[in-house]
Amino acid sequence: MFGLRKYILFFLITLYAFSLNANEEIISNTEVIVVDGDTIKFNNKKIRLHGIDTPEIKQICKNNKYEDYKCGIKAKLALINLINKHKIKCLINGKDRYKRLIGTCFIKDLNINSWLVKNGWALAYRKYSTIYTDEEDWAKINLKGLWQGEFIEPWKWRKK
Repeated sequence: MFGLRKYILFFLITLYAFSLNANEEIISNTEVIVVDGDTIKFNNKKIRLHGIDTPEIKQICKNNKYEDYKCGIKAKLALINLINKHKIKCLINGKDRYKRLIGTCFIKDLNINSWLVKNGWALAYRKYSTIYTDEEDWAKINLKGLWQGEFIEPWKWRKK
């Protein structure tokens, strides 16, 4: 009997821990700081955009003329220009291994995560979600952002 109670208690604590911050809605009431192409910070919370991955800040890609450019910086600038002092709403659905909140963020009805992929500055991060694969296919066909040249997927670049 004692073993069963211990198991149930462990299960409930684990369930509670996983539910923390899940489905929480956060609205920016402070300036939004863009950390990199897929991470923002506001209200003292760091939020990793769900289902996408952008080049790292130090990552170099090739443009359509095969010239090097700082694609991680370009992805960050695309996000900075999109946000441009707008209020942001993020729907949080968990935390990552770095304790960042994971969320889908919006400017009014515009899904920021989706916009970054559709404009070619982010890739669908299939390891965690396939939600933005259609946007990625569209960006690739229309040679948007990164798709104008050559690049290494961010998850492969990080392993170098």
